[in-house]
Amino acid sequence: MDLLETMSEFRREASWAVWETDPGGNLTGEMQFPLDQAPPVINGRAMFVSLNPGSDRATETAETTPDWSNFHSQLPKHNDVFLAEAIVGTPFWGSYMTDLHPDIAESDSRLIRSKPEEIELSVLSLISQGQKLGDVKTLICVGNISFDSVIRYSSLLQTELGLPSGSIVRIPHYSRAAAGVHKHVASRYRALVHEALVLA
Repeated sequence: MDLLETMSEFRREASWAVWETDPGGNLTGEMQFPLDQAPPVINGRAMFVSLNPGSDRATETAETTPDWSNFHSQLPKHNDVFLAEAIVGTPFWGSYMTDLHPDIAESDSRLIRSKPEEIELSVLSLISQGQKLGDVKTLICVGNISFDSVIRYSSLLQTELGLPSGSIVRIPHYSRAAAGVHKHVASRYRALVHEALVLA
């Protein structure tokens, strides 16, 4: 069974670190999830975990939203292209991507005040997804809030997923709200991500 089928119950909230590329492996700038290019490269070796979807996803429905469209918005305000630029050509291309709180659609992360029991339930969902993927070796938290929530459960995650020590890492967020970090420069963001993932 291929991974798209295995993980299909999460297709509305998750996706994969694959964007359209040309024959040379360069991003084309088309952000929609490339269903035709994905199957040979998607894998379960790593999970990217962001905090939550943006507020505009609250109005989306199964009829209006393609499968696996999270992290693949063409809208400039989402800045998903920065994430694509950071991951293309790395060992993390094709990794699974999801949100810690997929049911909280809010663009301002400062407004998210999850209760401990809600975070625990979300972490248990991550474990379930990781077990379905089958071979997760790294959890990559996107942004500080996601990392701070997940790292509290590092022992549980390591036990349940068989993660090696030190395998839960943090990268800066790619959103426009994080401009103080990446300065609205995709190459700068890519360098920061590569440094965090020890790819530089």
